[in-house]
Amino acid sequence: MSTYQWNERYSVNIQALDRQHQGLFRTLNELSDALSSGQGGTVVEDVLRKLLDYTASHFAAEEKLMDLHRFPGLASHRLKHQELTKRVISLREEYRAGNVGVPVSLMLFLQSWLKEHILVADKQYSAFLNAKGVQ
Repeated sequence: MSTYQWNERYSVNIQALDRQHQGLFRTLNELSDALSSGQGGTVVEDVLRKLLDYTASHFAAEEKLMDLHRFPGLASHRLKHQELTKRVISLREEYRAGNVGVPVSLMLFLQSWLKEHILVADKQYSAFLNAKGVQ
């Protein structure tokens, strides 16, 4: 059983974005499982690559919907996306520079991402876009 379980609490009620968020859960569980077995260092590069791919595609999809429907919080949400992307890039650079603590730092970062970004920031656009008929 996965440590981090997707449930409706995380849903933004937009199918494509929920599927992408579920992918983030899978990546988080991949790292969690590796850390639990003492193998965090063996998956961290792949996890970071997946996160960078995710930030590029998922953030673009979210921002496109927000822009299309004129979500008033787009500018601040975009800044949050840029900060998250910069943090992932920074963690990748730290790892490549030999920082052995990156797998744990990455895990803590991802846990925070779920709690603070999806449950708070993403929920701000959810009701707005749903009211515009986006599902």
